[in-house]
Amino acid sequence: MENIEDFENIISLNWPHLFSTIDPNTSITITKLSTRNWLISSVDGLSYILKSASSSSTLNNGLNLDFELKYLIDLNKYLSNEYRVPIPILTINGEKHVNEKYWLYEYIDGKVYSDNDVTHLFDEKELISLAKLISKYHQFLITHSQTLSTNKKTTTREHLINELKQSTELITNRDGIDLVNQYYLGCYPLLKRLLEESLSRQEKSSIIRSYLIHRNLRPSKIIWSKTTNEVIGILDFENINYDTLWRDLAVCLSTFCTSSSPSIITDVDRMRIFIQEYMKQMSGGIAKVSSQTEQEVFHLIVDEIILCACEDFTFIYWQYIHQNEKFQGIKALEFYYKRALWHAEHAIKK
Repeated sequence: MENIEDFENIISLNWPHLFSTIDPNTSITITKLSTRNWLISSVDGLSYILKSASSSSTLNNGLNLDFELKYLIDLNKYLSNEYRVPIPILTINGEKHVNEKYWLYEYIDGKVYSDNDVTHLFDEKELISLAKLISKYHQFLITHSQTLSTNKKTTTREHLINELKQSTELITNRDGIDLVNQYYLGCYPLLKRLLEESLSRQEKSSIIRSYLIHRNLRPSKIIWSKTTNEVIGILDFENINYDTLWRDLAVCLSTFCTSSSPSIITDVDRMRIFIQEYMKQMSGGIAKVSSQTEQEVFHLIVDEIILCACEDFTFIYWQYIHQNEKFQGIKALEFYYKRALWHAEHAIKK
């Protein structure tokens, strides 16, 4: 649904009480922010976000919208005004959402950086502020582990190894091999070895608990104060799924601590600033993340960064085969191949 009038009807029918105090002559504007987010605003300063779920009944991970919204309500209560997350505003009928599809929350005013903004390198103060937020969020997951965690190990590594192998077999059985497939074949031996080494490390690890983590803690999901440049909140929890806390940290650090040149590299010194503060907050918080040392945590995160790069590589190739119009080109494959290689050869040995 892209028609503005349809959105106006949804809002007027389900949340009329929010705008009842506004002068009837005051115009309300609806602006598309992204695929599933619409800004509802008026000159009186009232601003809300109308959000649509990824499907009519379930999230990408199979959890329903009711679960996601309860997750946000519980998280907001735990954060106790220290940080903000989107929480649903009840409809006039007391419902959290409309037809398991649309829900509304108060706009969180602040600054959000683009994921592709390579001009802004997050400094020590910003990374410490970010670490405090993420540690608080992870303490919420640990203290609510009875309902938000599982002891089942993730099988991402095995899945990726099989996917690489199957794709390679399909390529070699074809009559002609184009440049993309030729590049894929050339990358296969190293990526397979990196994943097998990562799988071996996972099997030796005593850390098997997975939590319903955010999985996408990158710059576009973090809100900063416009005045103090401190972190004030997190956005977009629709992709929560079971994985280790290290996966959350890997996505976070590989996007907040990238080097200005080349961008495939994660700045190890800035990573350590974040990890040191994160561990400090976790050890002093209500919940203990683990008995791991900072160095062990560093290696766990780097291992996940390598895994993320392998995932992105295989996804881009999947696009080439199944959604060719969205294929990002050989340069994108090269980027993630080099990212996995650099972290395996340099970062994980530090």
